[in-house]
Amino acid sequence: MIFDRKVFREIIQRLFPNIKDGQIQIFDDGWDYVVFVIEGQKAVRFPRRPDYAKKLPVEVAFLNHFGGQFPVSVPKLTLHADKKTCLPYVTYDFIPGVQFKKNVSDTFSKEELRLIASRIGNFLEKLHSLSVNKVKKLGVRQVESLKTWRNKFEKIKTNVFPHISRPEQNWATSIFQNFFTIVQESPIPLTVIHSDIMPEHIIVNPKTHTLSGIIDFGDIEIGDPAYDFAFLAKYGKNFLEWTYENYKQPRDNAFEIRRQFYLDRLVLTNLEHSIEIKNQTMIKRHKAELGAYISRNEG
Repeated sequence: MIFDRKVFREIIQRLFPNIKDGQIQIFDDGWDYVVFVIEGQKAVRFPRRPDYAKKLPVEVAFLNHFGGQFPVSVPKLTLHADKKTCLPYVTYDFIPGVQFKKNVSDTFSKEELRLIASRIGNFLEKLHSLSVNKVKKLGVRQVESLKTWRNKFEKIKTNVFPHISRPEQNWATSIFQNFFTIVQESPIPLTVIHSDIMPEHIIVNPKTHTLSGIIDFGDIEIGDPAYDFAFLAKYGKNFLEWTYENYKQPRDNAFEIRRQFYLDRLVLTNLEHSIEIKNQTMIKRHKAELGAYISRNEG
């Protein structure tokens, strides 16, 4: 079951009966949620599917309990259920800014990037230092990394391999098997993690070139801290190193190897999602991205 965007709009009209389309900004490029921003101030976030809806109470409880401890701005969520449809959703004060996509980061100076990296490092240090036992009591789940990634690989073999070439299949098999070997040899030290530190969840001020906040804690879990650093190298090797400089939590010997795996498998995960939702345009684009990524990293 996929929740209907038409239903979201109906709820927005009930919440804000006098609102006009020109006063609403919609962010619907995420996999999990659709966000409506009213007059640039109040955000209303709806889950796309029932499994995402079930995560909302945990996310709300986590942010209400720990949100004030972070050295960056994070949303303060309020949980609701629509009286007519019983659909759960959250509201919060919108954190103004833009998503920290690569084309945005390219306009920032070296020192501005270094400052943002340092603040992300500070944020991750605090997040990863939270008490696992306290967070578990709020309903945050702990993942079994080896089992989880083995299951994901089986799903990729079933759904993605029929769409890609044999060399691409071999590359995918190689990165997963190498990861499995590493994890078996060096068990992962688990911490509380955000699980979705991606450009759309890093909000920056395009005028001052500063970090505005970190959003969307819907995938909060207890897992591998290296996972939260996976995408940061996309802003350049220096950016990742600057983040590490401001992250004082211990990093085990296999930390960087696992971080690289989490980045590598992203092109496969993107293609898998496109195939799952049967979007032919996205399938074509993500197949091309997979081929290009393998060429760049094996050349």
